Amino acid sequence: MVKRFEVLDSFRGLAAIFVVLFHMHYVGSITELSFFRGTSLFVEFFFVLSGFVLAHGYGWKENLKFKDFVIARTFRLMPLHIVILIVFILLEFGKLFAYQHGFHFNDIPFTNETNPNDIIPNLLLLQSWLPNANSLSWNTPSWSISIEYYMYMIFFASLLIKKENLKYILWFLISITMFIFIFLGTEIAQEILRGLSCFFGGVLTYLLYRNIEGKINFNKNYFTLFEIILLILVVLTLSSDIEHKSLIASLLFCMQVFIFAFEKGSVSQILKQKIFLYLGKLSYSIYMIHSVILFFSLSIFMIIQKTFNIKLEIMVDNVRTIDLGNPIFNNISIVITLAIIIFLSGFTYKYIEQKGQKMGKLFKAKLSNKF
Repeated sequence: MVKRFEVLDSFRGLAAIFVVLFHMHYVGSITELSFFRGTSLFVEFFFVLSGFVLAHGYGWKENLKFKDFVIARTFRLMPLHIVILIVFILLEFGKLFAYQHGFHFNDIPFTNETNPNDIIPNLLLLQSWLPNANSLSWNTPSWSISIEYYMYMIFFASLLIKKENLKYILWFLISITMFIFIFLGTEIAQEILRGLSCFFGGVLTYLLYRNIEGKINFNKNYFTLFEIILLILVVLTLSSDIEHKSLIASLLFCMQVFIFAFEKGSVSQILKQKIFLYLGKLSYSIYMIHSVILFFSLSIFMIIQKTFNIKLEIMVDNVRTIDLGNPIFNNISIVITLAIIIFLSGFTYKYIEQKGQKMGKLFKAKLSNKF
């Protein structure tokens, strides 16, 4: 049975929450702390973790078939992605109806980030790969899922290399080359560079872990020290405005995944508590549905503002920011919104994610019977 890295799952859940907080804007609230203004970089953590987990699950698997691989990965990501895309399209029709009756939200319906031309690229998760597509269109967070899905295929292609050392060299060259392009400030295909550099960085991290697991005899206190130091470095880096911040964060995430994969420190034991494991289980749903919930939240505030002539939002650096008149109220609103996102994620996980994976297994079984 393939080992489950429970602590890393917990981190995935926390990272999803941090990304949600990055996308929320409330005056004088926790969302405006420097740390949360830097937590968009946790997308790099997702890439690193995906590389680590995929290498663990498939890197040395015998008799691996592309059919089985692509079905498993497709039915893991696509069902929820497609449902949320449909929800956004329906919401855009709702915005169009409101616009025709004199109520304006942000942009004119079906323009800019909701251009109909970007529906097909989004549906096929190609929005981050096609030069003429808007990678941040429709459900904005899905840009990283677009990168991840086709990185899976690149990773599978690398597994066809039979010579182990040659395969490892290829993984290293892909990761280091992409990191170099980022370091040099290459503006072209930024999303792809971020994805490939971190994903294959995660693959290499697993390779290191695989080769020294069981050979490290540090006691719990040493691992606890390493865990605390890494978390402090991550917080300080994301809170800072240093040069090459994303590169430093990516390398720290590789170190973080490596150390916490051993699950031997006190911090790891805390992260094995049910609440953190539950967040880890819901992480994909949290990440994928939060933009919908934030849209509804902002829309409610805009409707209240227009209906009762109460000022509830201001523009800060061209970002629509909520202000309920008191930092306490603002923070309470954040907590309520997070609770709603987590609650609804439980439903999407159970009724879309899990059912989608079951459909994938049934589909694979039918194909196996036919061929």
